[in-house]
Amino acid sequence: MLVADNGHEQILGEKHKANDQDSVSQWLLELSGLQNKWIRKNAKGETRSFSFRDIAHLSVVSESDIIRSDSPLFSGQYTKRTEEKSVYKCLLSGVDDSSIVAHSDKKQSKQRVEAKEEILEKLIARADRRIEETELPADLTSLTNHLREIENSIDQETAILQTSKESAASLQETRRSSWIGLKRAESRVDVLSELQSRFSLLHEQYNTDISRLGAIAEASQRLGEMALDYCPVCGASSECQDISHQEYQIDPLRAAESCNSEIARIQDLIADLGVTRADMDREAEALEDEKRKVYDAFKEASSELEENLNPGLREAIRQISLWQDHREKTREAIGLLEQRSEFEELLVQVKAESTAELGKLTFSVLDPSYTEEFAKRVEERLAAWKLPGLDRVTFDEKAWDVLISGRSRSSHGKGVRAVTHAAFTLSLLRYCLDNKLPHSGVVIIDSPLVVYKQPDVGEESFSEDLKAAFFRDLAHSYEDAQIIVIENEVPPADVVSSSEANVVLFTGTSEGRSGFIPKPNHSGMGASE
Repeated sequence: MLVADNGHEQILGEKHKANDQDSVSQWLLELSGLQNKWIRKNAKGETRSFSFRDIAHLSVVSESDIIRSDSPLFSGQYTKRTEEKSVYKCLLSGVDDSSIVAHSDKKQSKQRVEAKEEILEKLIARADRRIEETELPADLTSLTNHLREIENSIDQETAILQTSKESAASLQETRRSSWIGLKRAESRVDVLSELQSRFSLLHEQYNTDISRLGAIAEASQRLGEMALDYCPVCGASSECQDISHQEYQIDPLRAAESCNSEIARIQDLIADLGVTRADMDREAEALEDEKRKVYDAFKEASSELEENLNPGLREAIRQISLWQDHREKTREAIGLLEQRSEFEELLVQVKAESTAELGKLTFSVLDPSYTEEFAKRVEERLAAWKLPGLDRVTFDEKAWDVLISGRSRSSHGKGVRAVTHAAFTLSLLRYCLDNKLPHSGVVIIDSPLVVYKQPDVGEESFSEDLKAAFFRDLAHSYEDAQIIVIENEVPPADVVSSSEANVVLFTGTSEGRSGFIPKPNHSGMGASE
Protein backbone atom coordinates (compact mmCIF):
# COMPACT_ATOMS: atom_id res chain seq x y z
CA MET A 1 0.00 0.00 0.00
CA LEU A 2 1.31 3.45 -0.95
CA VAL A 3 0.21 6.95 0.10
CA ALA A 4 0.34 9.09 -3.07
CA ASP A 5 1.13 12.81 -3.22
CA ASN A 6 -2.55 13.69 -3.43
CA GLY A 7 -3.15 12.01 -0.07
CA HIS A 8 -5.07 9.02 -1.50
CA GLU A 9 -4.02 5.48 -0.75
CA GLN A 10 -2.99 3.33 -3.69
CA ILE A 11 -2.80 -0.47 -3.65
CA LEU A 12 0.31 -1.86 -5.39
CA GLY A 13 0.53 -5.32 -6.92
CA GLU A 14 2.95 -7.92 -5.58
CA LYS A 15 4.17 -9.30 -8.93
CA HIS A 16 6.22 -7.39 -11.46
CA LYS A 17 4.63 -6.87 -14.88
CA ALA A 18 6.25 -4.92 -17.69
CA ASN A 19 3.04 -3.07 -18.63
CA ASP A 20 1.67 -2.71 -15.12
CA GLN A 21 2.92 0.43 -13.41
CA ASP A 22 0.92 -0.23 -10.22
CA SER A 23 3.27 -2.75 -8.65
CA VAL A 24 5.79 -2.59 -5.81
CA SER A 25 8.59 -3.47 -8.27
CA GLN A 26 7.73 -0.66 -10.71
CA TRP A 27 7.40 1.84 -7.86
CA LEU A 28 10.83 0.92 -6.51
CA LEU A 29 12.33 0.95 -10.02
CA GLU A 30 11.01 4.47 -10.56
CA LEU A 31 12.64 5.60 -7.31
CA SER A 32 15.89 3.94 -8.43
CA GLY A 33 15.89 5.45 -11.93
CA LEU A 34 15.50 2.02 -13.57
CA GLN A 35 11.92 2.23 -14.80
CA ASN A 36 11.36 1.10 -18.41
CA LYS A 37 14.84 -0.47 -18.62
CA TRP A 38 15.40 -3.77 -20.48
CA ILE A 39 18.01 -6.50 -19.99
CA ARG A 40 19.18 -9.38 -22.14
CA LYS A 41 18.18 -12.79 -20.86
CA ASN A 42 19.85 -15.34 -23.19
CA ALA A 43 22.42 -15.90 -25.94
CA LYS A 44 19.87 -15.27 -28.66
CA GLY A 45 19.56 -11.66 -27.60
CA GLU A 46 16.04 -11.93 -26.23
CA THR A 47 15.25 -9.25 -23.66
CA ARG A 48 12.82 -8.62 -20.83
CA SER A 49 11.86 -5.66 -18.68
CA PHE A 50 13.89 -4.75 -15.63
CA SER A 51 12.55 -6.00 -12.28
CA PHE A 52 13.58 -4.71 -8.88
CA ARG A 53 14.54 -8.28 -7.96
CA ASP A 54 17.39 -7.90 -10.48
CA ILE A 55 19.20 -5.50 -8.13
CA ALA A 56 17.82 -6.74 -4.81
CA HIS A 57 20.96 -8.85 -4.12
CA LEU A 58 23.08 -5.74 -4.83
CA SER A 59 21.12 -3.75 -2.24
CA VAL A 60 20.56 -6.37 0.48
CA VAL A 61 23.47 -8.72 1.31
CA SER A 62 22.68 -11.50 3.78
CA GLU A 63 25.05 -13.10 6.28
CA SER A 64 25.40 -16.20 4.08
CA ASP A 65 25.79 -14.32 0.79
CA ILE A 66 28.60 -12.06 2.01
CA ILE A 67 31.06 -14.98 2.34
CA ARG A 68 30.16 -16.67 -0.99
CA SER A 69 33.04 -17.42 -3.34
CA ASP A 70 31.49 -16.25 -6.61
CA SER A 71 31.11 -12.66 -7.75
CA PRO A 72 28.85 -10.34 -5.75
CA LEU A 73 27.15 -9.60 -9.08
CA PHE A 74 25.60 -13.05 -9.12
CA SER A 75 22.65 -14.10 -6.97
CA GLY A 76 23.71 -17.76 -6.95
CA GLN A 77 21.34 -18.99 -9.68
CA TYR A 78 23.42 -20.13 -12.65
CA THR A 79 20.55 -19.69 -15.11
CA LYS A 80 20.45 -15.98 -14.24
CA ARG A 81 24.09 -15.25 -15.12
CA THR A 82 23.36 -13.63 -18.50
CA GLU A 83 20.67 -11.42 -16.99
CA GLU A 84 22.87 -10.45 -14.02
CA LYS A 85 25.75 -9.50 -16.32
CA SER A 86 23.37 -7.28 -18.27
CA VAL A 87 22.22 -5.67 -15.03
CA TYR A 88 25.82 -4.89 -14.10
CA LYS A 89 26.53 -3.38 -17.53
CA CYS A 90 23.43 -1.24 -17.24
CA LEU A 91 24.45 0.05 -13.80
CA LEU A 92 28.01 0.86 -14.91
CA SER A 93 27.16 2.48 -18.26
CA GLY A 94 23.58 3.66 -17.76
CA VAL A 95 22.66 1.96 -21.08
CA ASP A 96 20.21 -0.94 -21.06
CA ASP A 97 19.71 -3.70 -23.66
CA SER A 98 16.58 -2.28 -25.27
CA SER A 99 18.47 -1.82 -28.56
CA ILE A 100 19.43 -5.51 -28.81
CA VAL A 101 17.59 -7.44 -31.52
CA ALA A 102 17.12 -11.18 -30.98
CA HIS A 103 18.66 -13.23 -33.77
CA SER A 104 18.94 -16.80 -34.89
CA ASP A 105 19.98 -16.29 -38.55
CA LYS A 106 23.43 -17.74 -39.22
CA LYS A 107 24.34 -14.92 -41.57
CA GLN A 108 23.50 -12.35 -38.93
CA SER A 109 25.39 -14.34 -36.33
CA LYS A 110 28.45 -14.45 -38.59
CA GLN A 111 28.24 -10.72 -39.16
CA ARG A 112 28.04 -10.12 -35.44
CA VAL A 113 31.05 -12.38 -34.85
CA GLU A 114 33.05 -10.54 -37.50
CA ALA A 115 32.00 -7.22 -35.99
CA LYS A 116 33.13 -8.46 -32.60
CA GLU A 117 36.49 -9.48 -34.01
CA GLU A 118 36.85 -6.08 -35.65
CA ILE A 119 36.07 -4.30 -32.37
CA LEU A 120 38.60 -6.40 -30.46
CA GLU A 121 41.25 -5.83 -33.11
CA LYS A 122 40.63 -2.08 -32.94
CA LEU A 123 40.88 -2.20 -29.16
CA ILE A 124 44.17 -4.07 -29.42
CA ALA A 125 45.48 -1.53 -31.97
CA ARG A 126 44.42 1.36 -29.74
CA ALA A 127 46.13 -0.25 -26.75
CA ASP A 128 49.31 -0.64 -28.85
CA ARG A 129 49.26 3.05 -29.76
CA ARG A 130 48.79 4.13 -26.18
CA ILE A 131 51.59 1.80 -25.02
CA GLU A 132 53.88 3.29 -27.66
CA GLU A 133 52.99 6.81 -26.51
CA THR A 134 54.24 6.01 -23.01
CA GLU A 135 57.76 5.43 -24.46
CA LEU A 136 58.23 2.57 -22.00
CA PRO A 137 59.19 -1.06 -22.68
CA ALA A 138 56.23 -3.13 -23.87
CA ASP A 139 57.18 -5.93 -21.51
CA LEU A 140 55.17 -6.63 -18.38
CA THR A 141 58.08 -8.12 -16.41
CA SER A 142 60.37 -5.18 -17.18
CA LEU A 143 57.67 -2.68 -16.30
CA THR A 144 56.91 -4.46 -13.03
CA ASN A 145 60.59 -4.39 -12.04
CA HIS A 146 60.83 -0.76 -13.11
CA LEU A 147 57.78 0.10 -10.99
CA ARG A 148 59.44 -1.56 -7.99
CA GLU A 149 62.57 0.56 -8.54
CA ILE A 150 60.45 3.70 -8.75
CA GLU A 151 58.73 2.83 -5.48
CA ASN A 152 62.13 2.38 -3.82
CA SER A 153 63.28 5.76 -5.16
CA ILE A 154 60.15 7.42 -3.83
CA ASP A 155 60.74 5.85 -0.41
CA GLN A 156 64.34 7.14 -0.39
CA GLU A 157 63.35 10.67 -1.41
CA THR A 158 60.56 10.63 1.16
CA ALA A 159 63.06 9.72 3.88
CA ILE A 160 65.33 12.58 2.77
CA LEU A 161 62.37 14.94 2.78
CA GLN A 162 61.39 13.86 6.28
CA THR A 163 64.93 14.43 7.57
CA SER A 164 65.03 17.88 5.96
CA LYS A 165 61.65 18.74 7.43
CA GLU A 166 62.83 17.81 10.92
CA SER A 167 65.97 19.98 10.53
CA ALA A 168 63.92 22.82 9.13
CA ALA A 169 61.48 22.56 12.03
CA SER A 170 64.36 22.95 14.52
CA LEU A 171 65.73 26.01 12.72
CA GLN A 172 62.28 27.52 12.38
CA GLU A 173 61.78 27.15 16.12
CA THR A 174 65.17 28.83 16.74
CA ARG A 175 64.25 31.67 14.41
CA ARG A 176 60.84 32.06 16.01
CA SER A 177 62.23 32.18 19.56
CA SER A 178 64.98 34.62 18.44
CA TRP A 179 62.40 36.86 16.84
CA ILE A 180 60.28 36.85 19.99
CA GLY A 181 63.37 37.67 22.13
CA LEU A 182 64.34 40.49 19.76
CA LYS A 183 60.89 42.06 19.92
CA ARG A 184 60.80 41.70 23.70
CA ALA A 185 64.19 43.46 24.04
CA GLU A 186 63.17 46.22 21.62
CA SER A 187 59.97 46.79 23.56
CA ARG A 188 61.88 47.08 26.84
CA VAL A 189 64.40 49.49 25.28
CA ASP A 190 61.53 51.68 24.09
CA VAL A 191 60.08 51.69 27.60
CA LEU A 192 63.45 52.66 29.13
CA SER A 193 63.92 55.41 26.54
CA GLU A 194 60.52 56.88 27.38
CA LEU A 195 61.30 56.72 31.11
CA GLN A 196 64.66 58.44 30.58
CA SER A 197 62.90 61.27 28.73
CA ARG A 198 60.46 61.68 31.56
CA PHE A 199 63.26 61.55 34.16
CA SER A 200 65.11 64.30 32.26
CA LEU A 201 62.03 66.49 32.49
CA LEU A 202 61.77 65.68 36.21
CA HIS A 203 65.44 66.59 36.72
CA GLU A 204 64.87 69.93 35.01
CA GLN A 205 61.81 70.51 37.20
CA TYR A 206 63.89 69.78 40.32
CA ASN A 207 66.55 72.31 39.22
CA THR A 208 63.85 74.91 38.57
CA ASP A 209 62.40 74.30 42.05
CA ILE A 210 65.88 74.67 43.62
CA SER A 211 66.46 77.98 41.78
CA ARG A 212 63.07 79.28 42.88
CA LEU A 213 63.57 78.21 46.52
CA GLY A 214 67.11 79.66 46.52
CA ALA A 215 65.76 83.03 45.42
CA ILE A 216 63.10 82.95 48.13
CA ALA A 217 65.67 81.94 50.77
CA GLU A 218 68.05 84.73 49.77
CA ALA A 219 65.28 87.33 49.79
CA SER A 220 64.09 86.13 53.20
CA GLN A 221 67.63 86.29 54.54
CA ARG A 222 67.95 89.90 53.44
CA LEU A 223 64.58 90.83 54.86
CA GLY A 224 65.52 89.28 58.20
CA GLU A 225 68.61 91.43 58.42
CA MET A 226 66.65 94.68 57.83
CA ALA A 227 65.16 96.81 60.74
CA LEU A 228 61.39 97.04 60.76
CA ASP A 229 60.61 100.77 61.00
CA TYR A 230 57.19 100.23 59.58
CA CYS A 231 54.64 97.57 60.26
CA PRO A 232 54.51 95.14 57.32
CA VAL A 233 50.78 94.72 57.92
CA CYS A 234 49.36 98.21 58.45
CA GLY A 235 52.39 100.36 57.58
CA ALA A 236 52.35 102.19 60.91
CA SER A 237 55.59 103.64 62.29
CA SER A 238 57.34 101.88 65.14
CA GLU A 239 56.01 104.21 67.79
CA CYS A 240 52.47 103.55 66.66
CA GLN A 241 52.77 99.76 66.25
CA ASP A 242 50.30 97.46 68.04
CA ILE A 243 51.91 94.37 69.62
CA SER A 244 48.85 92.29 68.56
CA HIS A 245 49.79 92.68 64.90
CA GLN A 246 53.02 90.69 65.30
CA GLU A 247 51.20 87.35 65.29
CA TYR A 248 50.52 87.80 61.56
CA GLN A 249 54.15 88.44 60.71
CA ILE A 250 56.37 85.57 59.42
CA ASP A 251 59.99 85.62 60.41
CA PRO A 252 61.99 85.97 57.16
CA LEU A 253 64.87 84.01 58.61
CA ARG A 254 62.60 81.06 59.37
CA ALA A 255 61.27 81.25 55.82
CA ALA A 256 64.84 81.18 54.49
CA GLU A 257 65.60 78.18 56.69
CA SER A 258 62.54 76.31 55.39
CA CYS A 259 63.52 76.99 51.77
CA ASN A 260 67.02 75.73 52.42
CA SER A 261 65.60 72.52 53.98
CA GLU A 262 63.37 71.95 50.92
CA ILE A 263 66.36 72.54 48.64
CA ALA A 264 68.31 69.88 50.55
CA ARG A 265 65.39 67.42 50.19
CA ILE A 266 65.15 68.04 46.44
CA GLN A 267 68.87 67.56 46.08
CA ASP A 268 68.47 64.15 47.77
CA LEU A 269 65.73 63.31 45.25
CA ILE A 270 68.03 64.39 42.41
CA ALA A 271 70.71 62.07 43.78
CA ASP A 272 68.24 59.15 43.92
CA LEU A 273 67.05 60.01 40.42
CA GLY A 274 70.63 59.91 39.21
CA VAL A 275 71.10 56.40 40.65
CA THR A 276 67.88 55.23 38.98
CA ARG A 277 68.90 56.73 35.64
CA ALA A 278 72.31 55.11 35.88
CA ASP A 279 70.66 51.70 36.51
CA MET A 280 68.40 52.22 33.55
CA ASP A 281 71.36 53.15 31.36
CA ARG A 282 73.11 49.92 32.33
CA GLU A 283 69.93 47.92 31.63
CA ALA A 284 69.52 49.60 28.24
CA GLU A 285 73.14 48.80 27.39
CA ALA A 286 72.62 45.14 28.36
CA LEU A 287 69.45 45.01 26.26
CA GLU A 288 71.32 46.37 23.26
CA ASP A 289 73.83 43.54 23.66
CA GLU A 290 70.97 41.04 23.95
CA LYS A 291 69.34 42.50 20.83
CA ARG A 292 72.52 42.04 18.84
CA LYS A 293 72.86 38.42 19.99
CA VAL A 294 69.27 37.36 19.26
CA TYR A 295 69.35 39.21 15.95
CA ASP A 296 72.51 37.35 14.99
CA ALA A 297 70.83 34.05 15.96
CA PHE A 298 67.73 34.98 13.97
CA LYS A 299 69.79 35.98 10.95
CA GLU A 300 71.88 32.81 11.13
CA ALA A 301 68.81 30.54 11.32
CA SER A 302 67.12 32.42 8.46
CA SER A 303 70.26 32.18 6.34
CA GLU A 304 70.57 28.44 7.02
CA LEU A 305 66.94 27.90 6.01
CA GLU A 306 67.15 29.99 2.86
CA GLU A 307 70.57 28.85 1.65
CA ASN A 308 70.62 25.18 2.61
CA LEU A 309 67.46 23.56 3.92
CA ASN A 310 64.75 25.25 1.84
CA PRO A 311 66.46 24.48 -1.48
CA GLY A 312 66.94 20.90 -0.28
CA LEU A 313 63.28 20.65 0.66
CA ARG A 314 62.18 22.05 -2.67
CA GLU A 315 64.47 19.69 -4.53
CA ALA A 316 63.24 16.65 -2.56
CA ILE A 317 59.63 17.61 -3.23
CA ARG A 318 60.40 18.10 -6.91
CA GLN A 319 62.10 14.71 -7.14
CA ILE A 320 59.21 12.98 -5.39
CA SER A 321 56.75 14.66 -7.77
CA LEU A 322 58.79 13.50 -10.77
CA TRP A 323 58.98 9.94 -9.46
CA GLN A 324 55.25 9.92 -8.74
CA ASP A 325 54.48 11.08 -12.28
CA HIS A 326 56.79 8.37 -13.59
CA ARG A 327 55.07 5.82 -11.36
CA GLU A 328 51.62 6.76 -12.71
CA LYS A 329 52.94 6.54 -16.24
CA THR A 330 54.39 3.10 -15.55
CA ARG A 331 51.18 1.91 -13.88
CA GLU A 332 49.23 3.13 -16.90
CA ALA A 333 51.55 1.17 -19.19
CA ILE A 334 51.12 -1.97 -17.06
CA GLY A 335 47.34 -1.54 -17.17
CA LEU A 336 47.44 -1.13 -20.95
CA LEU A 337 49.53 -4.30 -21.34
CA GLU A 338 47.10 -6.21 -19.12
CA GLN A 339 44.17 -4.90 -21.17
CA ARG A 340 45.88 -5.83 -24.42
CA SER A 341 46.52 -9.33 -23.12
CA GLU A 342 42.86 -9.68 -22.13
CA PHE A 343 41.74 -8.45 -25.56
CA GLU A 344 44.02 -10.94 -27.28
CA GLU A 345 42.69 -13.81 -25.15
CA LEU A 346 39.13 -12.77 -25.90
CA LEU A 347 39.89 -12.53 -29.61
CA VAL A 348 41.26 -16.07 -29.54
CA GLN A 349 38.06 -17.24 -27.86
CA VAL A 350 35.91 -15.43 -30.42
CA LYS A 351 37.74 -17.04 -33.33
CA ALA A 352 37.68 -20.49 -31.75
CA GLU A 353 34.05 -20.69 -30.66
CA SER A 354 30.98 -21.53 -32.71
CA THR A 355 28.57 -18.96 -34.04
CA ALA A 356 26.16 -19.66 -31.18
CA GLU A 357 28.88 -19.18 -28.63
CA LEU A 358 29.97 -16.03 -30.41
CA GLY A 359 26.45 -14.74 -29.93
CA LYS A 360 26.89 -15.11 -26.18
CA LEU A 361 30.17 -13.21 -26.27
CA THR A 362 28.75 -10.42 -28.38
CA PHE A 363 26.78 -9.03 -25.49
CA SER A 364 29.20 -9.87 -22.67
CA VAL A 365 32.05 -7.45 -23.43
CA LEU A 366 32.16 -4.32 -21.33
CA ASP A 367 34.06 -1.18 -22.29
CA PRO A 368 37.23 -1.47 -20.17
CA SER A 369 36.99 2.18 -19.16
CA TYR A 370 33.91 1.36 -17.04
CA THR A 371 35.45 -1.64 -15.29
CA GLU A 372 38.74 0.24 -14.76
CA GLU A 373 36.97 3.09 -13.00
CA PHE A 374 34.90 0.66 -10.95
CA ALA A 375 38.02 -1.31 -9.92
CA LYS A 376 39.64 1.97 -8.79
CA ARG A 377 36.60 2.65 -6.59
CA VAL A 378 36.99 -0.79 -4.97
CA GLU A 379 40.72 -0.11 -4.46
CA GLU A 380 39.95 3.26 -2.84
CA ARG A 381 37.41 1.60 -0.54
CA LEU A 382 39.81 -1.15 0.58
CA ALA A 383 42.63 1.38 1.04
CA ALA A 384 40.35 3.50 3.24
CA TRP A 385 39.63 0.37 5.32
CA LYS A 386 43.40 -0.34 5.62
CA LEU A 387 43.21 -3.85 4.10
CA PRO A 388 46.60 -5.48 4.79
CA GLY A 389 48.84 -6.15 1.80
CA LEU A 390 46.69 -4.17 -0.64
CA ASP A 391 48.41 -3.40 -3.94
CA ARG A 392 46.25 -2.96 -7.06
CA VAL A 393 42.65 -3.91 -7.78
CA THR A 394 41.58 -4.86 -11.33
CA PHE A 395 38.45 -6.34 -12.86
CA ASP A 396 38.46 -9.95 -14.09
CA GLU A 397 36.08 -10.21 -17.06
CA LYS A 398 36.20 -14.01 -16.91
CA ALA A 399 34.93 -14.25 -13.35
CA TRP A 400 33.10 -10.89 -13.44
CA ASP A 401 34.77 -10.14 -10.14
CA VAL A 402 37.73 -8.13 -8.87
CA LEU A 403 41.35 -9.26 -8.63
CA ILE A 404 42.95 -7.97 -5.42
CA SER A 405 46.73 -7.58 -5.63
CA GLY A 406 46.72 -9.99 -8.58
CA ARG A 407 44.77 -12.63 -6.69
CA SER A 408 41.14 -13.61 -7.26
CA ARG A 409 38.73 -12.64 -4.53
CA SER A 410 37.33 -16.16 -4.33
CA SER A 411 40.78 -17.64 -3.51
CA HIS A 412 40.82 -15.90 -0.12
CA GLY A 413 39.29 -17.15 3.11
CA LYS A 414 35.81 -16.15 4.17
CA GLY A 415 37.17 -13.24 6.23
CA VAL A 416 38.67 -11.51 3.20
CA ARG A 417 35.71 -12.54 1.03
CA ALA A 418 33.29 -10.89 3.42
CA VAL A 419 35.09 -7.54 3.59
CA THR A 420 35.82 -7.49 -0.16
CA HIS A 421 32.20 -8.43 -0.94
CA ALA A 422 31.17 -5.38 1.12
CA ALA A 423 33.74 -3.23 -0.71
CA PHE A 424 32.42 -4.45 -4.09
CA THR A 425 28.78 -3.69 -3.26
CA LEU A 426 29.46 -0.33 -1.61
CA SER A 427 31.83 0.74 -4.41
CA LEU A 428 29.13 -0.01 -6.98
CA LEU A 429 26.77 2.28 -5.03
CA ARG A 430 29.44 5.01 -4.80
CA TYR A 431 30.21 4.66 -8.53
CA CYS A 432 26.54 5.06 -9.49
CA LEU A 433 25.98 8.03 -7.17
CA ASP A 434 29.11 9.88 -8.34
CA ASN A 435 28.27 9.31 -12.03
CA LYS A 436 24.53 10.05 -11.55
CA LEU A 437 23.60 6.53 -12.71
CA PRO A 438 20.57 4.45 -11.63
CA HIS A 439 20.76 2.63 -8.31
CA SER A 440 18.44 1.98 -5.38
CA GLY A 441 20.61 4.24 -3.22
CA VAL A 442 20.30 1.74 -0.36
CA VAL A 443 22.69 -1.02 0.78
CA ILE A 444 22.00 -3.34 3.73
CA ILE A 445 24.86 -5.64 4.75
CA ASP A 446 24.68 -8.35 7.40
CA SER A 447 27.83 -9.29 9.36
CA PRO A 448 30.74 -8.12 7.18
CA LEU A 449 33.21 -8.14 10.11
CA VAL A 450 32.09 -10.72 12.67
CA VAL A 451 33.72 -13.56 10.72
CA TYR A 452 37.15 -12.22 11.72
CA LYS A 453 36.65 -13.54 15.22
CA GLN A 454 37.16 -17.06 13.89
CA PRO A 455 39.46 -16.73 10.83
CA ASP A 456 40.06 -19.57 8.40
CA VAL A 457 43.14 -21.75 8.75
CA GLY A 458 46.15 -19.84 7.50
CA GLU A 459 44.30 -16.52 7.54
CA GLU A 460 44.98 -14.05 10.29
CA SER A 461 42.23 -12.05 11.92
CA PHE A 462 42.07 -8.41 10.90
CA SER A 463 43.19 -5.80 13.38
CA GLU A 464 40.89 -3.39 15.14
CA ASP A 465 42.32 -0.70 12.83
CA LEU A 466 40.51 -2.22 9.86
CA LYS A 467 37.24 -2.53 11.73
CA ALA A 468 37.42 1.05 12.98
CA ALA A 469 38.43 2.32 9.52
CA PHE A 470 35.49 0.41 7.99
CA PHE A 471 32.93 2.20 10.18
CA ARG A 472 34.60 5.61 9.87
CA ASP A 473 34.65 5.38 6.07
CA LEU A 474 30.96 4.48 5.90
CA ALA A 475 30.09 7.37 8.22
CA HIS A 476 32.07 9.93 6.19
CA SER A 477 31.70 8.70 2.57
CA TYR A 478 28.02 7.88 2.21
CA GLU A 479 26.15 10.92 3.48
CA ASP A 480 24.09 10.95 0.25
CA ALA A 481 22.96 7.32 0.56
CA GLN A 482 21.37 4.93 3.06
CA ILE A 483 23.79 2.32 4.43
CA ILE A 484 22.64 -0.17 7.06
CA VAL A 485 25.20 -2.53 8.61
CA ILE A 486 24.05 -5.28 10.96
CA GLU A 487 27.12 -6.29 12.90
CA ASN A 488 28.26 -7.70 16.24
CA GLU A 489 31.32 -5.43 16.25
CA VAL A 490 30.87 -2.11 18.11
CA PRO A 491 31.91 0.95 16.04
CA PRO A 492 34.62 3.25 17.48
CA ALA A 493 33.55 5.91 19.97
CA ASP A 494 33.93 8.81 17.53
CA VAL A 495 31.52 7.14 15.09
CA VAL A 496 29.01 6.31 17.84
CA SER A 497 29.00 9.93 19.06
CA SER A 498 29.05 11.41 15.54
CA SER A 499 25.99 12.95 13.94
CA GLU A 500 27.00 11.26 10.67
CA ALA A 501 25.95 7.81 11.84
CA ASN A 502 23.01 6.34 13.75
CA VAL A 503 24.18 3.44 15.94
CA VAL A 504 21.43 1.29 17.48
CA LEU A 505 22.15 -1.48 19.97
CA PHE A 506 19.87 -4.53 19.68
CA THR A 507 19.34 -5.95 23.17
CA GLY A 508 17.44 -9.12 22.32
CA THR A 509 15.28 -8.45 25.37
CA SER A 510 12.23 -6.40 26.24
CA GLU A 511 14.55 -3.59 27.33
CA GLY A 512 15.53 -1.11 24.59
CA ARG A 513 15.26 -2.22 20.98
CA SER A 514 15.05 -5.98 20.68
CA GLY A 515 16.17 -6.36 17.06
CA PHE A 516 16.22 -4.86 13.57
CA ILE A 517 12.47 -5.35 13.13
CA PRO A 518 10.71 -3.92 16.23
CA LYS A 519 8.41 -6.26 18.15
CA PRO A 520 4.68 -5.45 18.04
CA ASN A 521 3.10 -4.13 21.19
CA HIS A 522 -0.06 -5.50 22.84
CA SER A 523 -2.33 -3.44 20.61
CA GLY A 524 -0.89 -5.11 17.51
CA MET A 525 0.87 -1.95 16.33
CA GLY A 526 4.63 -1.61 15.79
CA ALA A 527 6.90 -0.54 18.60
CA SER A 528 7.91 3.07 18.93
CA GLU A 529 11.38 2.49 17.47
